[in-house]
Amino acid sequence: MNNRIIIITALFSLFGCSMNGQNAINEDDTIIAFSFGEGGGMVRFSGFDYDITETSDQKVHFLFDQRRPGEKEFTIDDHSVFDSLQQVIMNRKMYRYSGNYKPRMEVYDGKSWHFNVLYASGKSISASGYMAGPDGYYEDFQALHSCLAKWKNMPVTPNEVVSFIYHYGADTYSITRDNDHAVLTLDNETTGLHQCLEKDLIVLEDLRILFITSDLKMNSEKEEVKEGCTPWDYEITYTNGEHYQYYSYDRNYKCGDTEHIQGFLSRCFDE
Repeated sequence: MNNRIIIITALFSLFGCSMNGQNAINEDDTIIAFSFGEGGGMVRFSGFDYDITETSDQKVHFLFDQRRPGEKEFTIDDHSVFDSLQQVIMNRKMYRYSGNYKPRMEVYDGKSWHFNVLYASGKSISASGYMAGPDGYYEDFQALHSCLAKWKNMPVTPNEVVSFIYHYGADTYSITRDNDHAVLTLDNETTGLHQCLEKDLIVLEDLRILFITSDLKMNSEKEEVKEGCTPWDYEITYTNGEHYQYYSYDRNYKCGDTEHIQGFLSRCFDE
């Protein structure tokens, strides 16, 4: 699960008290966190996820479609999105949303949704569903999409990958940006193998998408090498300064998403 989702969920759990009815939530209540999404079904990367939160320095952070190729993330000073969302919630009476909605008959491979709003006062709206929802929920969701279109379509410079290094045993792979192309290298300290390739920058975009869709943006502390285990690690740096380091051992290798890294690198050097 994405760390931001965990934090937002914790906020709702700790400070949110479900408030249903017009007397509980009114137009003057101020939103500080908003989460809305839909997923599931048979199509990979179908659905959406929107997370909008007020930051500690009083700015507004947007994250659209996390863990999907079209991810967009940015922070601005404008708080008007919260006013616009509150207007939709009041007009559509979405403050009545509460609990989990399910169809009367069991449905397989259907779509699920979630809708969470946290207010500065501690009030909250929290609801989810699977192939079901309150009366008119489809129209309610369309109203939210229309409301957020302005911000979702806002031009944003992509947070691109600048460099990537991956170690597995004696092998060291690296991918770095060099003006209008990417440089890939593979070195083996045991055999002395050195391989260097130039690729189109699309390889860095493919790597960015891999880290999003496999949820690999994470950090860990380096541990002592375990006897009989081959250590591996990666480092990745982005244009906005984000930097992630992860360390592990081959006992965890095949059971984790990081096997996708090995497959990705193999394809890069086999082409």
